[in-house]
Amino acid sequence: MVQMESLQNFMLYASIQEQPVTPVLNRLAGESLYFPYIFQQIGSGNTSDAEFLSNTSIYPIGAKAMSEAFGDRIIPSLPRLLKSSGYTTRTFHVNEASFWNRDKLYPSLGFDQYYDKPYFSQTKFNRFGASDEELFRVGIQKIKAFRDRGQKFYTQFVTVSSHAPFVIPKEMKRIKLTEDLDKSRLGDYIHAINYADYALGTFIDELKKSGIWDKSVVVVYGDHFGLNKNQHTPENISKLLALPYHDPISRLNVPLIIHLPGQQQGWVIERTGGHVDILPTVANLMGIDLEQRNFTAFGQDLLNVEHNLVGVRYYLPEGSFFKDDVLFIPGKNGFRDGRAVSLQTFHDIQDTASLREDYESVLRLLKQSDSFVKKLPRRGENIAIHRTP
Repeated sequence: MVQMESLQNFMLYASIQEQPVTPVLNRLAGESLYFPYIFQQIGSGNTSDAEFLSNTSIYPIGAKAMSEAFGDRIIPSLPRLLKSSGYTTRTFHVNEASFWNRDKLYPSLGFDQYYDKPYFSQTKFNRFGASDEELFRVGIQKIKAFRDRGQKFYTQFVTVSSHAPFVIPKEMKRIKLTEDLDKSRLGDYIHAINYADYALGTFIDELKKSGIWDKSVVVVYGDHFGLNKNQHTPENISKLLALPYHDPISRLNVPLIIHLPGQQQGWVIERTGGHVDILPTVANLMGIDLEQRNFTAFGQDLLNVEHNLVGVRYYLPEGSFFKDDVLFIPGKNGFRDGRAVSLQTFHDIQDTASLREDYESVLRLLKQSDSFVKKLPRRGENIAIHRTP
């Protein structure tokens, strides 16, 4: 599982002077299950909330990071589901695990071990630490060790090289931009995403060389937007990149790619979804029956649902939702003065009466998720994971 920092979906297949920005992700999407209509659902915990969401299928509460609010709980999760099937579970991040209380979050999610800053070269790529290449270099060593011991494994990688403000070392820049772009923050973002894409490619190459690739399910997704609406207008982005861009649709749209063992033919799945749907979809592909396990998920298996309702409560007003081809955003008076936009055309939808029931359903779903997570048992003080050699 690779969580890509600040990766927005519009970067896939974008090109500058005939140079693809994300050639690795483009190839991967072309030979995998590619979900182009996935939307972020994070709260104030940002990247750490995305980690929480993808591993739990529980909505963040919004105003407080889930790692801070519920890092003392025993949380039903993908690591726990896989551990019960004989997997070892590890997570990798080049920053200190205390950042965003990850040292509390990871044991709550049931990870066996985390690898944070001390495990990586202390060379500084950006303010968070080492580069994505270093993240994957260490990761592939550990993965090979698991393989050599005959150990099934679930590994999660949280990248940071494409984190704002998107300033990467000059020697790491791999794409030539136009003069206008090269001197802009948008250009910095493109350079950072292009580098992160390259680093992912080094990881995929090593998985293939080691023979692990064709025995693995590989999941790649974006954690949240990179282009802040206060610094980038849709008009300017569209003009400089010659592609359509809508705020908030394009801003909140992140990619999800799932590659299956031996898969060569790609499949584009246009079902609308969110981070909350990653766990149910992956569980299905791994042969895990959530109903049989009595596992509560607030998302859907995107491969086996005809319609999907995805709630948002942060970066958009609470009760906002994505459904099929629609984004609905409530107004100051809730549904009454809300507005709807088509995900396909970016045009306003005038008749919103049929969306009232969906709006009320989303509000109920958010309350149910909040109630569920608040009732989870607290873990004992002795239940923790630490850095180990």
